[in-house]
Amino acid sequence: MAEVEMTAAQKTLVHQLDSVRFLAGIDDGRWEVLALAWPYLFVRIRVVAGPGAILTHDFRLECTGFPDPGPYVESWTYADNPQHGTRPAAPKAGAPGFVEALKDWGGNNGDGGIYRAWNRGAAQHNDWWRKRPDEAWHRNREITFIMEQLYALVSEQALWLAARAA
Repeated sequence: MAEVEMTAAQKTLVHQLDSVRFLAGIDDGRWEVLALAWPYLFVRIRVVAGPGAILTHDFRLECTGFPDPGPYVESWTYADNPQHGTRPAAPKAGAPGFVEALKDWGGNNGDGGIYRAWNRGAAQHNDWWRKRPDEAWHRNREITFIMEQLYALVSEQALWLAARAA
C-alpha cells in the first residue's frame, strides 16, 4: 500500500505537537491528545481544582491550512468512533468567561466555535483580531498557544464549580 504524503499543514502541526512546550503540557497533566485524524485534532483539557476536584473538557480543532489560518476550535464530546464524537450544547451555567466563550453564536455560516479572538471562526467577527492582537492568532504562534488558552478557560470553570461546591 502506498504511503500518503503529509501536507505542509500536517507537517507543521505534527512538528508543533512534538515541541517541548506542548509536551510539557502533556507531562504536567494539563492536556492530552485524544486523536489526530487529519484535519482534526481532538484534545482533552484537564484541570485539578483541589483535592479530588478534577474537571476535563474536550475540544476539536480543525487545522486545514495550519498555521495560516489558525485552527477552528469548538467544544466537543469525544467518542472513540469514526466521527470522534459530537458538539455538546452550550453551557447554561458556569464561570462567566467559560460560558461566554462556549456560547452558541454564528449560526451555520462558517462562524462559531469558541468565541475568542484566537479562534478562526471568531477572529473576523466584529474585527476582533484587530481589536485584540494580544489574543489573536497569527502564523508565528504555535498550537501550544491555543492549548494554554483552552486550559485557562477550563481552569476558570473548574474554580467556579469548586467555589459552588464549597
